[in-house]
Amino acid sequence: MDAPALPGPRSAPAQELTAAAMGSMPYNWLEPTGRREQVLTAWGRGQLAEVPVGLSFDVVLVPGALACDVLDRARAEGIQPGPVILGPSGAEVIIRLGSAPGWCAPGFLLLRRDALLLLPPPTVRAPKTMAARGWLIPPAQREASDPPGNRLPCGDDLLRPYLAAVQAAAEAARLADPGSPRAGRMDR
Repeated sequence: MDAPALPGPRSAPAQELTAAAMGSMPYNWLEPTGRREQVLTAWGRGQLAEVPVGLSFDVVLVPGALACDVLDRARAEGIQPGPVILGPSGAEVIIRLGSAPGWCAPGFLLLRRDALLLLPPPTVRAPKTMAARGWLIPPAQREASDPPGNRLPCGDDLLRPYLAAVQAAAEAARLADPGSPRAGRMDR
């Protein structure tokens, strides 16, 4: 007598994936990227999701050594930093679309339009990571009626805290080793 057949893998209906994957991520933030369903499906499977930058938000890359200081300084000035992913290249600060074009600062990088941002599921929060990526500040729940990106921080608001953190790091390096040729230089 043959053994009974085992049931094959079951794919969850999109509604289950959406409910499981949404967590604190507002759906309207993803809508303009055209990848909402792909993101939710990836998250429902416990995978990173790819989302293009420059359609509904921009991303500022801050060196990892400065990330917490920048965020603390921003909060001290009354600025809500918004979603931040801690990845292998530093902190990826998600900001309002088009709000940081004039930045000129050491160690700063504005990701180019259509660069792919890898979003871990909302439940993966630093220090927990998935493929070396975790939410330092997860996206906040938003009303469905909020326009996409409406409550993301303005990049220009983060410039002053960023420059202050760069200056503090340079001063700390200078004081730690005043004879070093690297003193005062901020590398990623």
